[in-house]
Parts: sequence; C-alpha cells; structure tokens
Amino acid sequence: MRFKKYYFLLLLAFLTFNAQAQPVNIPTISEEQLKRHISFLASDSLQGRAPGTSVRGLNLAAKYIEKMGSESSLQILSQTFPLISSQPDEKNTFLKISGKKGKETVYKKSFAALKPHIETLGFSGELVFAGFGWKDSISGYNDFEGMDLQGKVAIYSVGTPESFREGFSYLWNSSQEHQKAKKILDAGAAGIILVTRPQAPRDNTIQQLEQWTKKSNYILEPSNKENLLPIVAATPAFANTLFGKNNKWERQLKSVSKKGTPETFITKNKEVQVKLSRKVEETEVQNIIGIMEGSHPQLKEECVVFMAHYDHVGMNELGEVFNGADDNASGVATLLELAAAFAQLDKKPKRSIAFLWVTAEEAGLLGSEYYSKNPVFPLKKTVACINLDMVGRVYEPRDSVWNQSPKQVKKFNEIYTLVNDFNPRLKEWTDSACSRLGLIPDYSLPGKFLHISDHYHFHRNQVPVLSLSTGYTADYHQPSDDISRIRFDKMKRVAELCFLVGVELANF
Repeated sequence: MRFKKYYFLLLLAFLTFNAQAQPVNIPTISEEQLKRHISFLASDSLQGRAPGTSVRGLNLAAKYIEKMGSESSLQILSQTFPLISSQPDEKNTFLKISGKKGKETVYKKSFAALKPHIETLGFSGELVFAGFGWKDSISGYNDFEGMDLQGKVAIYSVGTPESFREGFSYLWNSSQEHQKAKKILDAGAAGIILVTRPQAPRDNTIQQLEQWTKKSNYILEPSNKENLLPIVAATPAFANTLFGKNNKWERQLKSVSKKGTPETFITKNKEVQVKLSRKVEETEVQNIIGIMEGSHPQLKEECVVFMAHYDHVGMNELGEVFNGADDNASGVATLLELAAAFAQLDKKPKRSIAFLWVTAEEAGLLGSEYYSKNPVFPLKKTVACINLDMVGRVYEPRDSVWNQSPKQVKKFNEIYTLVNDFNPRLKEWTDSACSRLGLIPDYSLPGKFLHISDHYHFHRNQVPVLSLSTGYTADYHQPSDDISRIRFDKMKRVAELCFLVGVELANF
C-alpha cells in the first residue's frame, strides 16, 4: 500500500512538472494583418503622422489604433494632453547694431540661438569686446578684470588664448563654454554673442545651429524663462564686419593670445539688440492605451506594458511625406497583432497587460514622459516595459551608411535586445524565447541607448525594460522609409518574441 501511494505521488509530481514544462503555444500572428496595418499608417494620406499637418494624420492614426485595439477586446483609453509647440518667426528675428549718428545695421543671418528654445529670446546693451571670456586662476589671466559688465552685451570667442594660439580647429568645448557664460551672466551681463573659431569652417557651425532653430520645438508645460540663457552664436565673418576692415576681430584675438594679456574694452558708440522670435501654439495630442485585465484576483493589479510610438516627422518643405513605415508604424502594427494574439488565449495571463501607443516621441519622448507622470497602473506595479521602436527591417548593403554606428540594422536572424538591470530574469526569458525562435539577441548597445527612446521614462523610474529593434537603415528619417522595404516575416518573429516574453512576465 505504501509503495502504491509513493508511486502515485511520484507520478503526480512528474505529470505536474511535465505540464508546467510544456512550452506555451504561440497564437496565430498574421503577416497579412501586419501589412494591412502599415499600409494605412504609412500611407501618404496621413502626411507623416506629425502634429500640425494640414491633414490631421496623427489623429487619424490614433483613431485607427483605437478601432483595431477594440477588435481585440481591449479596454481602450485615450490619454489626451496639450503639446506646446513653437516655430521660428523669421520676420521678427534680427541682430541690430546701432552706431554713430543713429546709424543702424540689421543682420538677418550669420547668427543663431545656441540651443533650441520655445520662448522668444531677446537682449540689448552696450557692446563689450571680451576676448575669450576667459579667466584662469593659475596664470592670473582675466578678460574681465576691472570691467563693469552690468547691463552690457559681451562678445567673445570660443576657446581660450592658449587653444587659439595652438590653432585648435574644434568648434568648442560645451562644458567649458557653459562655465564661461555662467560667470559672465552672473557678473550682470545682459547677453552674450559667442563667436565661432576663425580656424573652423565658419559657415558650418551656424548653419547647423540655424537648422536646429528652424525646427519646431515641443514641450509639455510652459518653460521657465529664467532658464533661457541670453546667448547667440555668430560667425567670425560677422565679428570682422562689426569691428571694422582688415579682419580686425581675428587680429585682436591673435594679439590677445600672443601677449597672454587681456584687452577687454567697450566698443565706441555701439549698442546691440538681439531678438529671436518664436510663434507659440498649443495642440492636443493623445496616448492610446489598451488594457487586457489579468485573470488573478490580486496580480491583475500589476501590469506588463508593451509600448510603441505612433508619431513620425511629417513632411518637408518640398511637400515630401516621411511615411515612417519602419519608424515606427512597424512597432505600432506589431503591438496590434500582439494584442490580437493575447486575445486568442482561452485563459488570460495572471497580470494585466497594457498596450501603450504613445505620441510625440519624435518631439522629445513627450508622450511616454506624460504617461510616466500619469500612469494607468502605478509604475511600482509595472513589472516590465517592452518597447518596440523600428522592428521591420533586415540588413541590405545600402544600409552600410550606418557602419560606424553601434545600431546598424540587423540580419534576418538577429535583433537588438537592450535591457536594464532591474530584473535579471528578463534577460533569461528573452534568451530562452530567442533560442526557441532561432533569433540571436544582441545586448551590445551602449548604455546611452537607454536614454534615447520611450523606454527611458520607465528606466529612470526603475522599471525593468526590454527594448527591441532591428536597427538603423539607410531610410531612417528619410522620405524613403516606405512599406516597400518592410519585412513582414521579421515583424512576425518580433511579435512572437514579445508574446513569449510577455507570457513569462505576466505569469511568474
């Protein structure tokens, strides 16, 4: 009798273990449906899914996601919030120099804001030549010794007397220039004109800064004007024009650097007024959230988040549409099919699953930032976030333009798997799922990539993160990011990987 009882218990334990060890069946994931989703999301009719286009393509994409999510029996929530945007007002942007006898010279080019900004930037005052804006406690060199900067505009060169003397051609050391500017503004200066290096390609720097300035900038809340530093960058050509003929600006810098002594002075009868105007607008945008409630009475209060951004960069001045088929219609479509896969299960996972389609990623990860501040499930009860950002491509020789990048697009059997260290089991489950699917995970991305996509706002709140991507292609942020190059067989495998890892996260 004892033997029979012992045998029965062994058999029961074996059957229980065997049942638990059985791999979960992957529901049907349709390449046809993936193609259907991207065909709509990446169509010209949506005008690149950016805020502010003449056709509200971003809104149309949101409505499509809501409709498709509802078909998978998700509880759909729309998280609406204001997005504050600003565009340059070139008509009211200028740098004006007032000289003798009321003569005014107005410049519309050759200067630019040092950083992208939202608010209008303006300052004025007497113009002070300040050399390199440099103070060195070791050598005793001080460009501002005995100079009253209160209410004045300081114009000076990037770098130091030593770096100028050595002929360094770098543009500037950001940390060093920030420290210089802080000391000058703390001394009461009304503003700063920072002149780029004469040895550097003088147009390239300003052109790059102008491109940043001309872009639309976005924030969630009105900015603190106190944080808007009154600084503009200008070309050496502009400075030479300002100081007179025969390259007087450059000759003045050479004199200072050669002697090693400052020659700060107030320019005679010259005042400067700088104004960089912006047009500010407020637009309503929305995150779309689909909830699949968990089956466990207590664990359903926790959740697994699957996330993808559905916005893109819109259109260019030529009217070309940036369809963003890979970036990131591929991630959006994969989540829609993933939701459909979970809907096929007879028994739902223990924990709830939140499918999160965020907006304004291209504007600065603002949709995911808003969700992190207003989560449907508390972030402390979010067991993991799996983010999909560009998951639809396979390496082609033309993609070698990214061969210096650590994230060049992967081959068919490979995928980037970026994880943080808040749950070691997440990597184990990812490895196991990849092995089952014949995928080779690549964990080699540098840590800075934890700050680049929407998963950042979960990572900074100590939520375990898995970010999946196939990598950068030759079509990244180009009008050529179209459906014709999408590999739906690769997307299907990414969706299967998400399902397998998601099941483990939702049931452990």
